[in-house]
This record gives sequence, structure tokens and C-alpha cells, in this order.
Amino acid sequence: MPVLRPVINKRRCSAMPDICLAMPACPVGAIGYVEDQEEPLGGRIVIDYACCDGCGACVTACCGEAIELRELPAAESTPI
Repeated sequence: MPVLRPVINKRRCSAMPDICLAMPACPVGAIGYVEDQEEPLGGRIVIDYACCDGCGACVTACCGEAIELRELPAAESTPI
């Protein structure tokens, strides 16, 4: 059965942990930052679906409107 999960649009995401309002808005701490030299800005914002409860607080808080809720398979656990 599909469930709603937040998905990050990398084209719209600033990928800067110092200004990401979605990270502190998440009540369960499911949003974090991972350094990745393969990314243009040296890192990316990620969602830990194992912790995420699908509340949507990150969608509302994201200043770049880069996060949206989508139906994903319940077994989906890989960050997008």
C-alpha cells in the first residue's frame, strides 16, 4: 500500500545545512546533510525514510519549495 513520503527536488534544493529550514522543522530528525564531493555544492540534504513519519513539516518549512509529498511504496527506504 503506498504511503506519502517527502521527496527532495535536487534542482530546487540549496543543499546548504546552515540555511535549510526543513532540517530543524522535522519533529523526528529524519532530515540531514551528507557531505558528497560528487555534488555541485559539496553535499546534499537527505531524508531517512526509516525515521520519517510523513507528517509534511519539511514541506511547509522548505524555503526553496524543494520538498513535496509523493506516494511511494511502503517498502521504499532509499533516500531520493
